[in-house]
Amino acid sequence: MTYAMPKNLIMSLLFSTAAATAGGQAIQSLLEVYDLETGRRAVVATFDGRIEAPNWSPDGKWLVYNSGGTIYRIPAGGGEPEALDLGGVEGCNNDHVISSDGTLLAFSANGPASHSQVYVMPLAGGKPGLDSPEGTPVLVTPKGPSYLHGISPDNRTLAYCAERNGQYDIYTIPSAGGEEVRLTRAEGLDDGPEYAPDGQYIWFNSVRSGLMQVWRMKADGSGQEQVTFDRANNWFPHVSPDGSRVVFITYREGDVDPGDHPPGKMVELRMIPSSGGDPVTLAGLYGGQGTINVNSWSPDSKKFAFVSYRLKGLFGVSCDVGFPHLKGSAAYDEERDRYTLTGAGENMWGTRDRFHFAWTRVTGDFTLSARVRFEGKGTNPHRKMGIMIRETLDGDAPYADVAVHGDGLTSLQYRPGKGAETMEVKTGAKAPDHVTLSREGNSVVIRAGRGIDPLSPPAGIEISLPETCYVGLFICSHETDVIEKGIFSDVVLDRPPR
Repeated sequence: MTYAMPKNLIMSLLFSTAAATAGGQAIQSLLEVYDLETGRRAVVATFDGRIEAPNWSPDGKWLVYNSGGTIYRIPAGGGEPEALDLGGVEGCNNDHVISSDGTLLAFSANGPASHSQVYVMPLAGGKPGLDSPEGTPVLVTPKGPSYLHGISPDNRTLAYCAERNGQYDIYTIPSAGGEEVRLTRAEGLDDGPEYAPDGQYIWFNSVRSGLMQVWRMKADGSGQEQVTFDRANNWFPHVSPDGSRVVFITYREGDVDPGDHPPGKMVELRMIPSSGGDPVTLAGLYGGQGTINVNSWSPDSKKFAFVSYRLKGLFGVSCDVGFPHLKGSAAYDEERDRYTLTGAGENMWGTRDRFHFAWTRVTGDFTLSARVRFEGKGTNPHRKMGIMIRETLDGDAPYADVAVHGDGLTSLQYRPGKGAETMEVKTGAKAPDHVTLSREGNSVVIRAGRGIDPLSPPAGIEISLPETCYVGLFICSHETDVIEKGIFSDVVLDRPPR
């Protein structure tokens, strides 16, 4: 089995990205809460840059997260964040946990072994302040890399994922320090160990079945059993404080290698009964690494916190559609007010598309316009960039677009139904640098122009699409192993009064 970038390298890269960019993308982080009683999401706070992995304090007052190697707290209802005093320890990553009684904060950070190591910090009197001057971090794991995920209910034991001799397994160690105990020995990555509230079980995720799935075992490592059995990749199971439910994050089938949990993916938050059963999807979002790495349940088991992400600018999310072989990207330049998209993909044609897409959800009628240009000479004259409206993010979804090809051909491409053959209406425009796409009911119209010349006569079709669709910018290299780059400027989204 092939595994992706080692966890220690992933983490060292991620906790160093403090401010406004990640992988060249200007991003915002949304600290959110999901309410199980209402089924609704609420944004607690929005941050420029990357925050990760919220915990909920046992008294319900605080949410704790990491950003830029530091751990912060913020009131659970929103407010001003403040950094915690960690006694000079730096380089914290997204593995941190508060004990169920609120007396301990345990976390992973760069340690003297030049790897992630686990620290424990007593919290003064068990109070929820979390920034107590009496709290002094104590290094617990002499070896690294070690990534904390769980504290036993009696506070005596820590559970963590560690790499030893090239193998990632689950270990425990006394919270006061001592000898570590290896609990798993299966081939491949075992990660995310977390105690059930009664301390009888440790929940974790393992790739031993070929895909990343949710597992659990007794606290001594015996009785290891698989809990989820689908074709997706499931990470980081978190048990509610009342022990009844488990929330975890799911990557779509084929979207990642089984042993990889990267950021910047369309993922789902799903839930199962702790007794087992079929997963229920609670929310879909743009995220992954950093979304819900550690337990974030509210103490009453009615809510949990998580982080979603979006690009800055008009289009909050970008993703690859149809699983192209090479990953694309989208970046928004605030100073120049323009988007740069990169993408591969064999084609956007036939019954299935592969391309990169920066999008937002739009309800009702609209007009989207942009100036477009490829950067560089390119490889394939049929490479495409332009504007699209799309029913879903599936590769075979119905859509309509204005596509500017590398050789200058400009056309209205559309797929009238799911899995149907793509159709095309060619325009008279040649190598335009300005395109528009408008929707009015079931009518989609495109126009194109170059420089100060008038826009070409409109080309239009009738297509039945939902009231709310994905709308945005796209690029496709028309080559499996080639990345093309396109620049979108003067991007304007107009919506008529309703």
